[in-house]
Amino acid sequence: MYTVLSEYLNTVVRRSWAYTEWMPTLPWLGTGVAPLAQWVFVPAVALTMARKCAIPGAVLLLAASVIVSPAHADQAIRAAVEASAQPGATFESVIAIAHRLSPQLAARALDAEAARARVNVAGSLPDPVLRITSDELDRMSGPRQNKMIYGVEQEIPLWGKRALRREAAEADVSQKTAELKNAETELVERVKIAFALYYQSDRTLQATRALRPIVDGIMRAARERYTQNLTPQQDVIRAELEATRLASEIARLEGVVRSATGRLNTLLLRPADAPLAAPQTLRSLPPGDRLMLPALIERARSVSPLLAAGKAMIRAADRNAQLARREWYPDATVSLGAIDRTGNGPNGYVASIGIKVPLQWGLHDGQVRDAAAQAGAAEARLDAAEQQIQGDLAEATATLEASRRSGELSRQRMIPQANAALRSAVAGYGVGKIDLASVLQAERDLAAIRIDLFAIEFEQQRQLATIERLIGGEL
Repeated sequence: MYTVLSEYLNTVVRRSWAYTEWMPTLPWLGTGVAPLAQWVFVPAVALTMARKCAIPGAVLLLAASVIVSPAHADQAIRAAVEASAQPGATFESVIAIAHRLSPQLAARALDAEAARARVNVAGSLPDPVLRITSDELDRMSGPRQNKMIYGVEQEIPLWGKRALRREAAEADVSQKTAELKNAETELVERVKIAFALYYQSDRTLQATRALRPIVDGIMRAARERYTQNLTPQQDVIRAELEATRLASEIARLEGVVRSATGRLNTLLLRPADAPLAAPQTLRSLPPGDRLMLPALIERARSVSPLLAAGKAMIRAADRNAQLARREWYPDATVSLGAIDRTGNGPNGYVASIGIKVPLQWGLHDGQVRDAAAQAGAAEARLDAAEQQIQGDLAEATATLEASRRSGELSRQRMIPQANAALRSAVAGYGVGKIDLASVLQAERDLAAIRIDLFAIEFEQQRQLATIERLIGGEL
């Protein structure tokens, strides 16, 4: 892509430069037009021509800015292409990588493939036995005369045992497929939470950095009032202390951002310190009518991969229990053979049938009890999982609704009120009507409300991710 883009931009430069050769010849434009064309007209023409190709906007703008500096063009284009490929701006940009590279999903997919292969194994007959026997002809006297018997033996399960084994194997395929889907939903949940944490830490850092000009302004106002003998030196020291505290908080939040970046990169199988694009937006919350608890519980019962895996496990255990009970019924072994008397008489044939007699009472009784216990355990696990999902859904929906209302109050009322209080406090301090402590408290209140809002938004995304994992899909 880099080579094609570089060649294309070089062509654009040559063509756009050709369009400016006639400009210095126009007498009414003057002699200063040629440099102007190089710096203004050439990039404009280049951008116009480049828009005809599917090149990212960021790359086009950067390319236009370096057209007049060919020595740095290759390096700038390479940096732009790499920057445009960085994930992190949106949730969609990171989840695609997680789906493609997750070793856990790859392992689950291989487990499902192995289960599908076992279906053919379960429905097949066991391998036949080729038997070659050297025997003697029946004689009352005389030398030994040999005969050879070539036979094939085949064990044949009866009473529908092969069909039950195949159905049990097919149920195992359904279970492994549901476990793959469940692993996928769990991975998506972790990525959603990690991206929301990355967004929260980045926005908290930006909001804290935005307070720096305010604190600097308070500090300048304190110094000016001190030089005019309108405030004690303690106010100046307190303002400087607040600036130092803010710088320390920014340094701490930068570490939090690095930690969140490493957590998200780990899920994407990237180096922990690999760069991520700045997060732009969170996923929007679904409308309230999609968060009705009875509808969510019903959807979980029909769609949840965890419950689907439990139901498949019950089917497999039921088939295994039926198979264990049918092991009391005997299987048959059929054999056919040809007799070669090696010239000492006519050749012949032999056939036999054998019955496997189930005399090992302890063995078969133990198999039946084991299979019945496995079936009961599968049903109990399914009931427990369903109860757990219902409880988790009730908790998550209640928490999400509460955080939604809290976030709306913070966004619509508390932040505007805190901004107004801070502006009023700064203005009042400038004319000596409010002390410095009140101004600093107003600044801290605004910072705390903003940080709380980002924490509320993270909690909303975390609960939404939990709900979508529990129901097995997007809302």
